[in-house]
Amino acid sequence: MPQVANFIFLFFAFFLMRGRRSREKIQAPGIPHPQPMTLMSVISSKRSKKIPTRKLQVVCAFTIIFFFLILNALLVNNISTTKQSDIQVFKLQRSKTYPKHLDPIDPSIDLKSIGFQSIDYTHRKGMIHVGSWIHIVDSRLSDNPRILLLKRGKDLVTCPSTWGLIGEHAYRDESPLETARRGLKEELGSRFLDHIDNHGSIKNMTEFPVYYERNYGADNGGRIDRQATYLWLVEMNLERKDRAVEQTFAANDLLELDGEVAKHMWIQLFNFEQRLASPTPEFDFCHDTIVSLLRLGLDRLKILAKSVY
Repeated sequence: MPQVANFIFLFFAFFLMRGRRSREKIQAPGIPHPQPMTLMSVISSKRSKKIPTRKLQVVCAFTIIFFFLILNALLVNNISTTKQSDIQVFKLQRSKTYPKHLDPIDPSIDLKSIGFQSIDYTHRKGMIHVGSWIHIVDSRLSDNPRILLLKRGKDLVTCPSTWGLIGEHAYRDESPLETARRGLKEELGSRFLDHIDNHGSIKNMTEFPVYYERNYGADNGGRIDRQATYLWLVEMNLERKDRAVEQTFAANDLLELDGEVAKHMWIQLFNFEQRLASPTPEFDFCHDTIVSLLRLGLDRLKILAKSVY
């Protein structure tokens, strides 16, 4: 951190100045004045007496300043690249008791920002943060669409080889919509996002985000995921095809899946509901907390299909 570099610089500057003041003191005649053990005294004792102490002091000072500037520049550049991926963390503002799992929460009233932290630190400390959960359908809800499911890679730390949707944490200075758009671009590619901008839509499925909480227990370092989760509906609005294979080809042609995705599939909403009710080892959704969030999203899709269209 830059504070550490500043402290190191001041530390060396203090010893240099201390050594200088000690030589400027007036000594009583005949009484030798003991010299304090300073950085300069140690250095000068090992140098040739031909080099003036004052000159050596100036050289050392400039050398320290030079390395200080380099160190400070490196640290600042490092922070500028890592801060972007930090997430904003919050504390409860109106209550000392956490909401119930999947209860609606109004961030503008219920939460107070307390700064930014890394995702790993946020989970280890169980700090509240903001994220998005994205439901993607290949056509309009009124056209009996299929939803996109993604299978996570087997080498991922969290929920490897399980099925789910696109989930994203909100990075520093991101709005919820910006988080959703970034998630679509990172997971599915720029071509998919361009299609949504030109032919599809992105809609918020709830008035407020829902409070999501998952305690991973002592076996996982006591990590707790506390997230104000926005639910998004992304409609591709593809034209209906007579044959399902043609519809699938049209949807897949827009996907550029990233390396964390092992498989993907398009599934009818009623089949998705059946999968949630009876998961299998080959079609697992990681844990019950995720399943509850998936069921909530599915219920909201049904409500929107009836009320909007």
